[in-house]
Amino acid sequence: MEIRLRAASPDDVGLLADMNKRLIEDEGSSNPLDREQLQARMRNWLEADWKADFLICGEETAGYALYRFKENDYHPGIKEVYLRQYFVGREYRGKGLGLQGVTLLKKLRFKGVATIEIDVLEENRLGKSFWLRAGFEPYACNMRMRNT
Repeated sequence: MEIRLRAASPDDVGLLADMNKRLIEDEGSSNPLDREQLQARMRNWLEADWKADFLICGEETAGYALYRFKENDYHPGIKEVYLRQYFVGREYRGKGLGLQGVTLLKKLRFKGVATIEIDVLEENRLGKSFWLRAGFEPYACNMRMRNT
């Protein structure tokens, strides 16, 4: 199976919100937003400087990527990208589509980018394993303490 990218538009916020809800469930996030709130957040992002692409397999939408370009904090002029959300639907996993999607993003969308940055929840073992296979390496550890 091969995939292609299709740029998302503001008309796609409903589909993006639905997929985002599944991503939140799959990764074990504590994000409490409902579909309407996710839709509003996605609309705000797309109206700002965020970009989204769908991963298209045949005629089916298999997943999406949400990202934003930025400049390196310490080295002005060096372009980076923050890949905030990356989702492949459950029925499309285990077929190499996720890795194909990362490769396509690098080739078609992230040209000239020095670094691709992601966040992975600590308890998301499957996500961590995927990102390691995709060539990412741990860089920092975000720690929290509940103050109750």
